[in-house]
Order: sequence, then structure tokens, then C-alpha cells
Amino acid sequence: MAKIVVYSMAYRGDVFPYVPIASGLARAGHDVVFVVPEEYHPLFAAEPFRCASSGTDFAPKLLDEHAEYVARWGKRFGGGLMLRLYFGELTIPYLPQLHAALEAEVADADLLFSHPAAAVSGSMAAELHDVPLVVGDLFPMIMLSEYDPISSLPYPGRRVNRMLIRGMRSRLMDPMFSAKGFRAFRRQLGLSNDGWNVMDARLSPLANLALVPSAYYPPRPDWPDNYTMVGFTPWEGPDGGRLDSEVTEFLDAGDAPVVLTLGTSAASAQPQVFDQALAALDAHRERAVVLASNDDLAADLAQRVGAQHLVRPFIPLAPLLRRSKAIVHSGAHGTNSLALLAGVPSVIAPCLFDQVAHGRRQQELGTGAWVRRKRDLPKAVATILNPANGYTERAQAFSEQISQEDGTARTITELERILDSTSS
Repeated sequence: MAKIVVYSMAYRGDVFPYVPIASGLARAGHDVVFVVPEEYHPLFAAEPFRCASSGTDFAPKLLDEHAEYVARWGKRFGGGLMLRLYFGELTIPYLPQLHAALEAEVADADLLFSHPAAAVSGSMAAELHDVPLVVGDLFPMIMLSEYDPISSLPYPGRRVNRMLIRGMRSRLMDPMFSAKGFRAFRRQLGLSNDGWNVMDARLSPLANLALVPSAYYPPRPDWPDNYTMVGFTPWEGPDGGRLDSEVTEFLDAGDAPVVLTLGTSAASAQPQVFDQALAALDAHRERAVVLASNDDLAADLAQRVGAQHLVRPFIPLAPLLRRSKAIVHSGAHGTNSLALLAGVPSVIAPCLFDQVAHGRRQQELGTGAWVRRKRDLPKAVATILNPANGYTERAQAFSEQISQEDGTARTITELERILDSTSS
């Protein structure tokens, strides 16, 4: 069997979708190492793979310290200025540590399976040791296509878009992508920069597996031939998604609640949404389970909300949603995918650029309401909760459609097929 290194970091939604894949590969007999920030290691203690440090603390606690920046720039200019934080501040200054930690595991590996943003730096270790790289993409909405607008720009048509895409791959975009730092480190490692750019570095020249169903985000005709949609890869959560007695007692004590969670980014960047959403739910006499993301926010909210609500920093979302009627969230990939699979309607109040795409898509599908302005949140909650509007029925129907695609099983099959082809 093969040694497979799985690589990710940052928000929970950037990490959790890879857990069932890593566990499935380990149960199939492979030697699987998940290179991930140490903050995540206790959560994965019961999983069958081994965790290794990624070399830095690029994880929720550190990202919470940058909440003000996220709140200011998360959606502006298509989120482009977020790369100054993710790459310029949290990655490039730590490239030696990140590279050393990953290389220690990749040097004798048979395959590296990486998050797309992590692959910009992680691919260097794969190149040095001639290890096949496969990217598990969470963000098909930022794939360049002449059929779609570029980021937040108006759509100018296919011909102009082709010109813009060439520009995105040129050195004109190096300042936005902090590419100078990546290029310098590649030279230090003896790697070529000929033809190298960040937009292509987030993908693999070998194979890219989008962890998203094609029914949710249809592939574009001009995407690379090695880009395949495989479906969502939901993780049940720690200890198999077990809900503790306090949570189950709360769920048993009344009608199905509404889940209120803003993920890692939005919880600290726009905490006022908790109060706005709870006020809207109180107006409809709805119970809520509030996932505050961190201990400080949970303690603050718990002191202020009524007894009809349960507040926790974290509860496994997949089993919780199966006992809930709706969810208010920011549209982060992990939460969004679990809501769609559970068949519960969503109110989406985005904080980051990719979350805007999920809000727009759920609104198109009729499975959720996209909150463009915060003052529209109460109206969106009322719209979703009104049975006459049909959101629950549409969400359940779409859940049945996408649940037929086992993204985890298909990803594992594809990775094993690639292993066979590259080892022969």
C-alpha cells in the first residue's frame, strides 16, 4: 500500500472536507499522514490516520486575531486583498517552516493530496521529490473561465474575458498574489519559475478533484481536462459525530431548532450577525442552537440569550442538522455543503468572497436566501421559515439529488487509480 500525504490548513471549512478522504484511505490500508496545524490534532484523535504539524499555527485561533481585516476586506474587490493576509502575512514569511514540515513527510511519499491554496507552497516539496500532486479543490467558483465574470467584475463577454484571463496569469498580478515571495523561495530551492504563476500553481498539472457536485456548480466547457467534479465530502465530526447529552436533551425538549453558525471567519469578523439573527428568530418564537466558533464568543452570547437557545463554541454539524429545520450561516464551503446534504434551507450572510458565490447559488436553486445587506437578514429569516415559500421542499429535493454522489468514495477511487497509473 502507498504512503499518502494530505495537506491543508486555515479555516475549519478548509480542513474538515479532507478528513473523511484521509480516513477512508487509511481504512483501505494506506499509510496516511494529514499535515495540518496542531490546533486540529485533538479533533482528529479518533481518526485512523496520523497527524503531523504543518509548521505554523495557520488555523482558527490565529485567524481570529485578524478579524478586523477580514471584516473590512473579505468581500471588497472580489476578496482579492485577502491574499495579502493569507499569502503575504501568514504564508510567505513562514515558507521555510512550512516547507520543512511538509517535506519531512513528502520525501518518501507516493502521493500528495492538497488543498488548492496550500498547494501553491506545498507543490514545491512535491516537485523536489518527484511526488505526484493531486489537488482537492473546494472553490470551483474561482476557476478561470471565459464563460464567467472574473471575480467581482461585470461580465464583458467571452472575447474580453480571454484577455483578462491571460492578464490574471501574467506577472502584472504578482503584487496581488504576493508572488514575488513564492518565486524567491522557489529559486532558493533550485526550482524553475519559467511559466510559473499563482493562478496555475493552485492546481495540479496531473489531476484536480473538485469536492463539489456538478449539480451544484456545473463544470465550464473550457476548464482543464484534468479537472473533475466528484461531489461533497462531508465529515460527521469528532467521535463519529456523537452529540453529547446536553445537546440531545435540548433537541428532545421542543420543536426542531434553527442552527445559527457563522463558521470560523464570520464569527469573529461580523459577530453582530449573531444578535441580528437571534432577534429575528425570537420574533418568530424559534429555538436556536448557536455555534459561536470560539470560547469567548460563546461565553458572551450565553450570558445574553434566552433559555430557549443553546450556545456552544462547536457541535458536530452534520448530526445536528439532521434534527434542525433551517440554518443561518455565512456560506463557508463546509457548512454550506452539510446544509445542502441535510436538506435544510439556508439563510446565507456572506463574509468572504467565496461565500458570496454560495449565497448566490443557493438563491438560484431556491434552497436558500442570500443576504446582500445585513439589514435584510430579518426578512430572509422570515422568508425561509414561511412554509408557503417552499424552501424546505426544494432543499430536501436537492439533497436527494446530490446525495446520490458519494464524493468521498469517488475521491478515494480516483486517488487509488492515480496511484496505480503513476507507479506503473
